[in-house]
Amino acid sequence: MICDDAPSADGNDRKEMSPNSNHLGSYQQCLVHEALSVDGADADSVHVGGAHDADADSLGSSHAGRPGAEGSAPCSYASFLPLWGSSRAAQVALAVVLSFGIGWLSSDVFSTRREGGGSTGHQQQVQDDDDTPPDLIWSDEFDGDSVDLSKWTFVNGNGCDVGLCGWGNNELEWYSPSNARVSDGHLTIEARKLLAPPGGGPVGYTSAKIVSKGKADFGVVDSDSDGGTEKSRRFEARMKLPWGQGIWPAFWMLPTYDAYGGWPKSGEIDIMENIGKEGPNTVHGTVHYGLDWPQHQYSEAGITLPARGSMPSYHPASGNLNETFHTYAVERLPGVMRWYVDDIMYSSVTKEEMKPYRWTFDEDFYFILNLAVGGNWPGNPVDKDDPDGNDATVFPQSLEVDYVRVYEGTFPRIAGKSVVSCSERGVVYEVVNAKDNEGSYTWSVPDYVTIQEGQGTSRVTVNLDYPMLESNIDSAVIHVKATNINDLSVQTSTALARLQEPGIGLRVKIVDLDAQCSSANTTMLVRKYNFDCGRPSACTPYVLSRTTEEFTCGERIEWLINEERKDEIDACHEVGYKQFHGHCGPCNPLVP
Repeated sequence: MICDDAPSADGNDRKEMSPNSNHLGSYQQCLVHEALSVDGADADSVHVGGAHDADADSLGSSHAGRPGAEGSAPCSYASFLPLWGSSRAAQVALAVVLSFGIGWLSSDVFSTRREGGGSTGHQQQVQDDDDTPPDLIWSDEFDGDSVDLSKWTFVNGNGCDVGLCGWGNNELEWYSPSNARVSDGHLTIEARKLLAPPGGGPVGYTSAKIVSKGKADFGVVDSDSDGGTEKSRRFEARMKLPWGQGIWPAFWMLPTYDAYGGWPKSGEIDIMENIGKEGPNTVHGTVHYGLDWPQHQYSEAGITLPARGSMPSYHPASGNLNETFHTYAVERLPGVMRWYVDDIMYSSVTKEEMKPYRWTFDEDFYFILNLAVGGNWPGNPVDKDDPDGNDATVFPQSLEVDYVRVYEGTFPRIAGKSVVSCSERGVVYEVVNAKDNEGSYTWSVPDYVTIQEGQGTSRVTVNLDYPMLESNIDSAVIHVKATNINDLSVQTSTALARLQEPGIGLRVKIVDLDAQCSSANTTMLVRKYNFDCGRPSACTPYVLSRTTEEFTCGERIEWLINEERKDEIDACHEVGYKQFHGHCGPCNPLVP
């Protein structure tokens, strides 16, 4: 999930938000260890908040009286009465159910607490049979006729019962198990518009949310660098997305234990988020970390795939994300994470880049799947076409999930620069974690990239031909397929097959340093500054060129140095920590 003023993939800026108007929930993580909500008689429905949800780790104690979303007040026991009836018998029944649920919650779901990272006993191993790839360690293929409650727990309500009406983001949905179904090998989470909201309240939509906490929790495995390979875990779902203004599907992870404190100190991993107003083909991958709000940090990247009918020949993806199934994954190994769409790596973050903040992402995390409606980041659904160009939102909307899987092993990937200059030459890209075999690889690049040498091998050198760049191009996909699969020494069967078909890719951002190529292409324009805040690997020219409202991070730091006579470290700390911690945080040289 994206916080604060994170840049959208289309370059539109977002304003700084207060904790009560957080458009990506989780200004603090809502891990409600002692709150139980009942929907019908389903004892596997609990309130475990998360990525759209602000923190309630310690509700009832240190957070007593904290307001929920802006414009809404915390709810209480009485909030349930409209759903159960107002008679004395109904109130007694509700109290009994809640009492039973809280006891179950504390004795079962949260009875697995331990210290440190690694893997808990709640990973469910896939059966070892001839049909199971050896690298698949956990999965839900949704082959039954209902949600498997040995793997998932439902989340209910709208957050009011834990003082987070609208889940801390002014969301509009009421989560209910009745909005999730399993059939024909798919999980479908459906968002519906209501004519009569539950209890007559303000909620006008229903949806569903499931979590795997205490049932499927995963850390990282020790990476083996022997022979030039690395062992990692890949967390993946194959999904078909909904679409439309105000629609917000998410596939993400939260820490099983707050080993380093409440949100965001213990981290958050957003594998895939999509907001309808950006169109059907843009998704985001994000991590949240750092200090308590408002000095929290995040690292976010979005990727927009070409629409159906405009897919370049080199691009392996096809079809709009709301029309066909696509895979969304994050790869985790000690000190490193990488994001993928259809095996195209489009973002990564490392422990080194995150310094001086704590790296928390080797600990156990659990899955969350949900479909939110409305909120500060996506905006609300619209009943008719509006002046901003948003089409009327159609209901119902569905998030369809083919599978959720966890792989463990060695996965081939393309190594090389992920940010290049528009006129750069001699850039090297190489397939790693696979044996180098002459004639085994076929590389594909856009028209404005030329393969100088290496076609047919695992390593190519390319040049960028900037006169070929169109004014709106700011990225390229470098793609490779293995054409002689039997000669490759890849350790995991799934990775072996994918390297052959559809192949693997790397999204490369193209930047124009000081308008060397074309001043007309403002999407690429990046200035070079004579400072790096003492963090050259993190506070790059690309980061310094992020826009915060009207000015970039670099322009703000430069102004403080030149006009306010601050030294470089103080100026970087002022902008990266105190003023624009989201956009400019990588340039903060000091942590209190």
